[in-house]
Amino acid sequence: MNQAARNSSTENPNKGPGKGPDKRPTKSADQRDALLIEAALRKFLRYGMGRTTMSDIAGEAGVSRQTLYASFASKEELLRATIRYLADRNVDEITRACASTRDLGAQLDAVMLHTAIRSYDLLHASPDAHDIVSGFDAACREELTEAAGRYCELIADLLQPYAVDIRARGMSVMQLADFIQRSTLTLKHQATSRAHLDALACALKILVLNLLDLKPDQGDVCES
Repeated sequence: MNQAARNSSTENPNKGPGKGPDKRPTKSADQRDALLIEAALRKFLRYGMGRTTMSDIAGEAGVSRQTLYASFASKEELLRATIRYLADRNVDEITRACASTRDLGAQLDAVMLHTAIRSYDLLHASPDAHDIVSGFDAACREELTEAAGRYCELIADLLQPYAVDIRARGMSVMQLADFIQRSTLTLKHQATSRAHLDALACALKILVLNLLDLKPDQGDVCES
């Protein structure tokens, strides 16, 4: 064996078919991280933040602890990545939904569905919803703030065609977008039931549409 071949065989003993801790086909870093984050999310929702360990997450993902720690050095880092992952997914889904319609009411529906209603459903399907919320809040305020900023910018883009009307009512597009984003976040945490959340989201949408003299759809009736 020549020197180059000998060096390549000793530099990384995990290279080669069947080697390495997981014995699975090579995945891109993004695919691997998404798999780990999805596994973490399932565990957090099932058992809460406090009781879920990195070993639990590795087992759920079907990888070794070594592989998990190679991507995320701690549970806090994994929590941060989970928030970024969910924000990326929400922004992509809202963008796709809004691209298919120019109706502001339908666009606001998409915003509220992906930033409030679906996360409400996920949390309330978990027996440890309070633990999940408090766990994210304690470890990841910076990531949550960044995600809120992205949602606010997305809403501002949706409101931009109405900028003249918004300014005529004494506010900027960004101020109204910030109000909608923060109100949506509040609805998610303050609603007493899913039906209550739906009614509050509907009321917020109609409030915005009326502000801009846009007629709500006939089906938009806010039931308490």
